[in-house]
Amino acid sequence: MTTLDVRLERIEKEYGSLRGAQNRLMDKVDGFESAVLGLTEVVAENRELIMENREMLLAIIQHLEVPYKPSMGFQKD
Repeated sequence: MTTLDVRLERIEKEYGSLRGAQNRLMDKVDGFESAVLGLTEVVAENRELIMENREMLLAIIQHLEVPYKPSMGFQKD
């Protein structure tokens, strides 16, 4: 009977250790997932801001009649 108790206790500790490791791993995955989602949102916001800045710069270039061709850059007259 004593060896059965020891075995059951050992199994219980192994199971608890395994569950603890799995929980820590899942917590880290959740943290990484949140970080990736946050970065994705920031990238999307930055993309929109870059497009707004591009439009403003193109409007300024057009308004000031700067000799600029997008495919070749600034041109000397």
